Amino acid sequence: MKVNFNWDALYSPTEIGMQLNPQNYHLKNKLESFLSDRVHIEVINPKNECRSLLDCSQILSIEAMDSLSKVYTINNEVFYTKGRLKNFEILEGTNLFRINNNVVINLAEVTGFKTGKYAQLEVFTKEQQVFIVSRHYTKKLKEELISVPRIEK
Repeated sequence: MKVNFNWDALYSPTEIGMQLNPQNYHLKNKLESFLSDRVHIEVINPKNECRSLLDCSQILSIEAMDSLSKVYTINNEVFYTKGRLKNFEILEGTNLFRINNNVVINLAEVTGFKTGKYAQLEVFTKEQQVFIVSRHYTKKLKEELISVPRIEK
């Protein structure tokens, strides 16, 4: 596909104009999503090693491995991504929150929590999964859960 760039001073610095052939209408949403302010991470599909960008709002959890991390989506898909968990702690505006040394979860997917064995906090997701929160992260997690916007499907 050929891409043409036209420069126009009438556009503001935060605006991009595009012209598409009507046959390429299906690309509109993909382009809009990709160019939006949403945060994406590069993931690797383990079935075919194909790399793609994944919107952080689609992530359920990220689990630590050695130099890779395992990404679970809300659609029950599994991907890998390069990097350690500390790389994902700094993603602002994505609701991704580290709950222990091995797991980062999407707070928008959390439905509730309770105190479990040995005063550990257990977090429940929409998919009925249970995650154990480290005592180190418990207070900050409770504060974050209060401020997370919830979108019901």
